[in-house]
Amino acid sequence: MALLSSPAPAQESVGETFRAANAALSEGRHQEAAAAYEKLLALGFESPNLLYNLAVAERRLGRPGRAIYALERLLRLEPGDDGARRFLDDLRTEVGKARRRDEGTAGLFPRRGFLHAAAARMRERDIALLTLLASFLTFGLLWVRRFARGEALRLGLGIAAPVAAAALLTALVLLWAKARLEPAAGEAIVLSPTGAALHEGPTSGSPESVRLPEGDVVRVLSRAGDWTEVEDEGGRRGWVAPGAVGEIHGPFVPAGPSSPW
Repeated sequence: MALLSSPAPAQESVGETFRAANAALSEGRHQEAAAAYEKLLALGFESPNLLYNLAVAERRLGRPGRAIYALERLLRLEPGDDGARRFLDDLRTEVGKARRRDEGTAGLFPRRGFLHAAAARMRERDIALLTLLASFLTFGLLWVRRFARGEALRLGLGIAAPVAAAALLTALVLLWAKARLEPAAGEAIVLSPTGAALHEGPTSGSPESVRLPEGDVVRVLSRAGDWTEVEDEGGRRGWVAPGAVGEIHGPFVPAGPSSPW
């Protein structure tokens, strides 16, 4: 593709490449658009708009695993992007329904509910600050009430203290949700439309125990060369071939040629 044959572009060329990729996407040349977006990502130009458009292209190409991967990376950059989160949940629902239809399994449905959506709109440091302020307010009100004189003042403090305590509890729950439900540093997405074979060792000749479905979330445990040891949400461990999974917080993994994962 002529668009991708030039050396690393200057800032102006990056904008031109991005606009050309967007034009290809709008004109239905989805493979060309996805390749151009991935080229920019490989050069280190990662942005929410680029990742969102890449997810659209991948979805239209019938590669929901790669679309999920792009959206998870987008939400790492912009955790409060409601549109991207709805898009991600739609994709996970689609993948889950397809799996349930084809394999008779329970399917993969959105992992993120109301609690996660609420926590996602705030940065962790902001929630921690809210927790600290609510703590000071709660215990400060209780301390003042202990020494307050006058029935009206004590009554007011008695009402305000439980409200502050409720705010503290809410902040603590949000802090827990942020830490528990946000993608961890070692989380990755299964990228291949045919799934990723889980091997007993880091070689293609080692026995295959199970095949992880496209779009599944796994945890990266270790590496041996280009092979990656992972654990799925059911606790199954094994090794996957190079390019079979993409880490949400790691270097971007391009599509590349088809592989017998």
